[in-house]
Amino acid sequence: MSFSAPPSAPPPPPLQIAVPEQKPVRAAKAILVLMVYGASQILAGIAVLMVYGATRGLDSVQTMGDIDPVLFLVAGAAGFVVGGPAVFWVTRALEPGHNTADELRPFGWVKARPAVIAASAAVGAVLALVLGYGVDIVFPPKDDVQGPLIEAASAPGWQRIVFVILAIVLAPVVEEFLFRGVLFTGMSRSWGKWPAAVIVTIMFGLLHLADIAGYWPALGVITMVGAAMLAARIRTGSLVPPIAMHAAYNAVQVIVLYLTV
Repeated sequence: MSFSAPPSAPPPPPLQIAVPEQKPVRAAKAILVLMVYGASQILAGIAVLMVYGATRGLDSVQTMGDIDPVLFLVAGAAGFVVGGPAVFWVTRALEPGHNTADELRPFGWVKARPAVIAASAAVGAVLALVLGYGVDIVFPPKDDVQGPLIEAASAPGWQRIVFVILAIVLAPVVEEFLFRGVLFTGMSRSWGKWPAAVIVTIMFGLLHLADIAGYWPALGVITMVGAAMLAARIRTGSLVPPIAMHAAYNAVQVIVLYLTV
C-alpha cells in the first residue's frame, strides 16, 4: 500500500514595502527650489568674498563702505553658475518622472518652433528700445545713477566679457527656468494660473531691485517685461520663447550700454 505525500504549504508571499507615490511640484516645493537658489547665491557670494579678501587682504573687505562693483559682478556671475545647476537638480529630484525629459517637461523644458523663437526675440528687442529707453524720456532720471552691476560692466577689460555672458546667456536661462518654469508651474498647480502669474511677475520685479539703483520707473519696466515673457510661456507652453525674449532684451541693453560708454 502506498501513501501520497501530504500537500505542501504554499510559499509565503514576497515581502512588499509600500513606497509612497511621489507628488508633483506644487507651490510649497516651488518655493523650496527658490530657497535653494537663494542659498546657492549666498554661498557663491561668500566664496567670492573670501577669495577677494585672501587676494587683496582682509582689510579690503572690512573697510568697504559700499559694495565693490567688480566684486558684485563676479559674485553675480558665480551665483548663476552655482545656482542654475542647483535649481535644475533639485527640480528633477522633486518632480516625478522616469527620465530627465519627463521631469522637466511640465516646467516648459520643451522645444518650440524656430519662427516662434525668432518672433519672441524680436519682441524682446523692441521692448528693450521702447520700454527700456522710452521710460527715460517720460521720466528723465534726476542723476546719472547706475547700479553696481552696470558700473562694473562699464569698465574696460574682462569685466565686459563676464557681463555679456551673465546678461545674455546665464540670466535668461536660469531666471526663466526658475520663475516662468518652476515657480509658475508649481503655483499654478496650487492656486490657479492667474494668481500664479501675478505672484511670479511681482517676484521677478522685486528680484531686480538692486539693478534699478533707486530709479523706480525701471521697476515698472522690468515688471512689464516679465509679464510679456510669462505671456510667451503660457501661449507656447515652452520656455524657449521667453528665454529668447529675455536674451534679446538684455542684448539690446548691453549693446546700447557699450555704444554710449
